[in-house]
Amino acid sequence: MIGLTRSTAMGIPAAASCRNLIVNTIAGLDIERYRGSEELPEGMLLSQPDPSTTWTSTISGTVDDLLWYGQAFWVILARDGIGTVQNPDGLPVRARRIPAENCEVIYSQNLSDYDRISGFQINGTIVDPRMVIFFDAGNEGILNYGARTLTAAIELEDAARRLSTVELPAGILQNVGHELGQEEADAVVEAFQTARRTNTIAFLQNVEYSRQDLNPSDLQLVEARAASATDVARLFQVPVSMIGASPTGNSSALLYANVAQNTAQFVQQACAPFINTIERTLSLESVTVRGQEVRFDVQAFLRTDPDAASQYVLGLYGAGVIDQTEARSYLGIAPLGTTTPDLTPGRI
Repeated sequence: MIGLTRSTAMGIPAAASCRNLIVNTIAGLDIERYRGSEELPEGMLLSQPDPSTTWTSTISGTVDDLLWYGQAFWVILARDGIGTVQNPDGLPVRARRIPAENCEVIYSQNLSDYDRISGFQINGTIVDPRMVIFFDAGNEGILNYGARTLTAAIELEDAARRLSTVELPAGILQNVGHELGQEEADAVVEAFQTARRTNTIAFLQNVEYSRQDLNPSDLQLVEARAASATDVARLFQVPVSMIGASPTGNSSALLYANVAQNTAQFVQQACAPFINTIERTLSLESVTVRGQEVRFDVQAFLRTDPDAASQYVLGLYGAGVIDQTEARSYLGIAPLGTTTPDLTPGRI
């Protein structure tokens, strides 16, 4: 597995597609702060933690790090100055994401320590753990546990490129006369190729020519690469149909009839681990005021598909979980008796 990096892994079309699907989906979700059922202002940390870039860029990089390395790091730039016993300098209001490949967690060798993280090494500098917001996905990242699958996919892509660029013989010359040396054989082949290119007809003596049929699918390793794409999709826990792969190794369509099912499966399996990691980390008492929680608006992703949204709302309405006004608002339909539709809940 030596040489496998994020850059080489992103060279696999299926891996890049799965990564972009997961990262872009989570980055497009609204993030909100709650105290019980009361929605609170987001605050600077949840709208633009890094003054030099956007929230989308910061959260995209965070999910990318969690995906490939299983860890992500934000260095705290500023605090609110409202000191407490647990946070003497206050809670963070500004932070900057540092690429995980430049960071390392330093653990204490004493297993009985209350907090085993003694510091972080960031770009070669030891940083106090109180200055870092540490996101831990609970695994070693796809680059590690998926190394065998990714390496096999890279080797297949390389093999297909070699076969597509190397000129293969379209026929075979078989010697039926006296034995020829290597130099004589090379001269016969070269003369035959020259005659074919210039005159379209070549003269053969003591040599038989047989034409070989080359299958483009074999040269491009189509079936093997399709099966590899399926394995990569399973590695990322993305429904295979969402990237044009299938359990049989051939392409399959993402039908309108199964959009809702695939969407729900995608959010639950592929996105949920990273969503939960970010939510729980940003809800820690060292990051957010006690009693408040940070949540992504996951339902907004379902609202982008009208059929999935309507099925979801009708199910909640039928179960008595929401009333008619809430159901209409969720779908962006104006409440009864008004003319101005409230489209805010449908924004994504």
